[in-house]
Amino acid sequence: MKKGIRATTTKDIARRANISEGTIYRHFLSKDELANEVFEKTSQVLYLFLKDRLALCTTPRERLDCYVRSLFDFARKDHKKYSFLFAAHQTELRRQTRKKTKHMDLLVEIIMQGQMYGAFRAVDRHLAATMVLGTITQTIFYLKNGDIRVNFADIVPEVQASCLKILN
Repeated sequence: MKKGIRATTTKDIARRANISEGTIYRHFLSKDELANEVFEKTSQVLYLFLKDRLALCTTPRERLDCYVRSLFDFARKDHKKYSFLFAAHQTELRRQTRKKTKHMDLLVEIIMQGQMYGAFRAVDRHLAATMVLGTITQTIFYLKNGDIRVNFADIVPEVQASCLKILN
């Protein structure tokens, strides 16, 4: 992901994978098809990671806090997968990925549950989810770039509180 999806050539991919460039085309019709396949599989990894973590929480507030912490944990634990997912979603694969972001569905579900129980205010769930996810991903972005010099243990509660403010 150093160059981005569009700038990375099949030759670059083959070299990194220690295979011939032709091998890629035996399995995929194009680089875009390969990128979509990688996105799908990586998105599923994130979804299952979040879903497993969220299964341990019950209240909407606990689930929101868990979602935030888990996304930070995933970004640290699997930083290459995280970077690929969010770079793909924000850039070249934007059109194809919009309907495939299951992690966003989990967040919408948390917000819907919170609204049903009166824990979160009435607001369009998709708008609220976008605002919450933006808060999380932008913080991770600036943290990874070194623009934010705050201890990880301190930043997660701050982001959790900010996300809760969006929903209250």
